[in-house]
Amino acid sequence: MGIRITQASFTAGEISPSLYARTDVSKYGLGLATLKNGFVKAQGGISNRAGLEFVCEVKDSTKKTRVAPFAFNTEQTYILEMGDQYLRYIKDGGQIVYPVGDPNEGDTVEDITPYLEADLFDLKYAQSADILTICHKNYEPRELSRNTHYDWDLSTITFAPSVNPPTSNLNGVWTGENVSTYNYKYVITSVDDETGEESEISTAIAVTGEAESDWDVSDYITLSFDAVTGSTEYNVYKNINGIYGFIGSTSEENTGVYSFVDDKIEPDLTRTAPIVKNPFNSVGNYPSVVNYFQQRRIFANTSNKPQNIFASQTGTDKNFNTSKPLIASDAITIKIAEREVNEIRHIVALNDLIVFTSGGEWKCNGENEVFSASPPPKVNLQSSYGCNNVAPIISGSMVLFVQAGASVVRDLGYTYVSNSYDGNELSIFASHLFEGKQIVDWAYSKEPNRIVWAVLSDGTLAALTYNPQHEVMGWSRHETDGEFESVATIREGYEDVPYFVVKRTINGQTKRYIERMKSRIVSDAKDGFFVDSGLIYDGAPVSSVSGLEHLEGKEVIILADGGVITGKTVNSGIVNLDVSASKIIVGLPYEFEMKTLNFEGENTQGAKKIINKISIKVDRSRPDFFIANGDKEFQLERSIESINDAGHLQDGDVEAVPFAEHSSEVQVHLKQKYPLPLTVLSVTPEVNIQNVQN
Repeated sequence: MGIRITQASFTAGEISPSLYARTDVSKYGLGLATLKNGFVKAQGGISNRAGLEFVCEVKDSTKKTRVAPFAFNTEQTYILEMGDQYLRYIKDGGQIVYPVGDPNEGDTVEDITPYLEADLFDLKYAQSADILTICHKNYEPRELSRNTHYDWDLSTITFAPSVNPPTSNLNGVWTGENVSTYNYKYVITSVDDETGEESEISTAIAVTGEAESDWDVSDYITLSFDAVTGSTEYNVYKNINGIYGFIGSTSEENTGVYSFVDDKIEPDLTRTAPIVKNPFNSVGNYPSVVNYFQQRRIFANTSNKPQNIFASQTGTDKNFNTSKPLIASDAITIKIAEREVNEIRHIVALNDLIVFTSGGEWKCNGENEVFSASPPPKVNLQSSYGCNNVAPIISGSMVLFVQAGASVVRDLGYTYVSNSYDGNELSIFASHLFEGKQIVDWAYSKEPNRIVWAVLSDGTLAALTYNPQHEVMGWSRHETDGEFESVATIREGYEDVPYFVVKRTINGQTKRYIERMKSRIVSDAKDGFFVDSGLIYDGAPVSSVSGLEHLEGKEVIILADGGVITGKTVNSGIVNLDVSASKIIVGLPYEFEMKTLNFEGENTQGAKKIINKISIKVDRSRPDFFIANGDKEFQLERSIESINDAGHLQDGDVEAVPFAEHSSEVQVHLKQKYPLPLTVLSVTPEVNIQNVQN
């Protein structure tokens, strides 16, 4: 008599063969031997992945290209095509071209950049509102700004306050009975009306008068200067033994001319004039890391100072001025002191500033979690794993990062008990996916399934569903007819959509395409997009589809009004159908595959077993998929409902009788070769066990 063994969750994803004997660990009962071109759902089931929609060919397919996100808000989102010395722009799956009536009508919107192909994957960036800051050690830091949908600007950053000091009609006049040769010097700064930011100092105003010890009550010095655009308040500093101390402000205007009276005011040497600083003013001093933290723009890691962090003044992006003595809002410079020179590779803003170096992970913050110049922040080592050049990912309160060797993934989060940051190795149970490979790029789709998409150096793709609160941390692997080279995600509507650069061979030529993963939320099989480098036709019934030049010579698979058509090849950009259809999806085929681990009952290891029957619980699926056993496989028949309605999706149990033989290991092996949705919630084989030793 057979026993029924149910696997009702797959949250561990595909696990390493080195764990196949570890039936004692919980991951075994939640894992799979194979999960290819599918992913773990946050609820515990698994689905075949959605297909990739063709967007465009990159400008030069002979060179590597990177994609990156640009998001002003949830609605104004773009993907950047970053190539060898150029930028192009994509929105909602379409490349941006100049509109009708523009002098460049129909041309692709493009901007020139200095970045060479070899440097693209070492670029670091951070965004604030409509400004994307881009850094690399070999280039001056730059800002990419979007003026309009068709007008973008990439400019070198000028590190200086946003408001200028007074420069016109700077004058000083002594008023008193006696004049001696005693010299006084003053400098004036402007205060930005909107931000309160203080300018650099003006040219010094020199005044000759009587020594202060001899001043009468009626003696004074009058300073005057012309107004500065954007400022109606000005600070005045007076020189004492080489230090300019604060003596007051003026905001009274007289026909565009401001004045200030010094009637023997004692300078405040705890508040001194700004000291001009630009730490990034030459080759060797260009930063390679950037982010934002507590209203400051933070840079780090120059060739000359690889362990240094540079923070702008509070509330500013480009002002790195200081004063003497330092005040809390001044710019900050911090050096991480280690026994080895481990360069800073990333900075991440959480409650604290988390600094990732090539040798360790550090927490940086000030007293009471206030990041200030005075008192200065403290830096404390949290762990010593080290990080590689792929930018960390933030998921909730956790940070995911790739270790220095590029083949181990870890997370890092705050632990209240120890008041420190700690985490786990996330790739240990799927280490076989990374053996001999490195993660070269990755991106995170928060919604709807919390998936990290990781591009590997061999052109394959690994995906991690990450939801630690519910103990969902499962990996899967993905393949296509080509090689994945880059990935970025961007919010479009209610989903975070992955975009990929895929290298394919088309008609004997190397092509690099940007392709966008379609939504996996499917309510009708006719609408499901489960092909790669695909396109959709939706209109009047037709018996052929054109516009497929990007797949010239390729054998494609077609979903035509819910019916599957195979064995067709693109010729002159056209593919012919056997029937007419109005909703047609054409693209490259790929295969979804899941294979369970060996099913074991109590005290059954080594015993001969055979699967008599399988019950597979599916959700919103077309049940005509394949059951495999070794080199044998058969396709399940379509349900009566889907025969009558090609778009019908089935929920519930699907029964199957597999090709089966007695073996010490029994596994359920499912495949979906067709462009149809399949979600598996559980598998229940009925297993007959022989020769059980008591």
